[in-house]
Amino acid sequence: MSGWLFLPLLNSILSIAGTWTVYGLARANGHVCPLSNWVYNRTCSVQVLVKCCAIENMPFVSTSGMNLPENSLYSAVLNSVSVLFAAVCIFRHAQILDRKVDDATLSKGAMIVGFFGSAGGFIAGNCNPSVLMVLHYFGATLCFVSGCIYCILQTALTFRVPITGKECLLVPLRGLLTSLQVVVSISYLIFFVHPDLTKQHIGVICEWILATNFYVFIMSFTFEFYYITTSVLLVLISRPDDEKIAILSEQRGTDMSTFDK
Repeated sequence: MSGWLFLPLLNSILSIAGTWTVYGLARANGHVCPLSNWVYNRTCSVQVLVKCCAIENMPFVSTSGMNLPENSLYSAVLNSVSVLFAAVCIFRHAQILDRKVDDATLSKGAMIVGFFGSAGGFIAGNCNPSVLMVLHYFGATLCFVSGCIYCILQTALTFRVPITGKECLLVPLRGLLTSLQVVVSISYLIFFVHPDLTKQHIGVICEWILATNFYVFIMSFTFEFYYITTSVLLVLISRPDDEKIAILSEQRGTDMSTFDK
């Protein structure tokens, strides 16, 4: 058993529990409306005695973390998750290189896409949409698009590079999660820009599904990370200096799998 299995597990739990905790705080402080609410108003009068949900109170992930005090937790969660996800991308790429160099290019592409997603999450978490709206939406778009592509590439790698012996279960599982990610991403794009408020609320639900589903996908890497051995770590540290920075090149020379265990 390798302790590295806790890396994707921690990454996923921190993201899912953290973002939903932010939503809970925003709800408790009256900053967003509940996800179960389907009635919105363009504006709300201060004289209204019943709870009024305005457009700015739609419970998007970013809206939930826009105001204090939940904004601090929101930024901390996204910063931590971005760093951990980048680490997952690196170790996953090293593991692929250790097992099958022929798929190094595909794995390299997946890692680079993952880095873009990590950077997007970092930008979205540190650029409050109420102040830096363009930058925030740029980061969020980069994060969601990269995440969708990353799921597709990693599902292909799961099929091409068997590691756990459980690929007969992992391939269909990741295929299902990836299909959901793609379909919901398209739906989110359609409903997010729709002028009808009910349709926009469907977009809100799509966004929460995307954020949760992606890290359920990352959690499934626990199976592969269980098998990380010394040879995988040697892949990370035994690169030429000009290649070690990004860990992007294919293995050369001695097959590092001979050092396994």
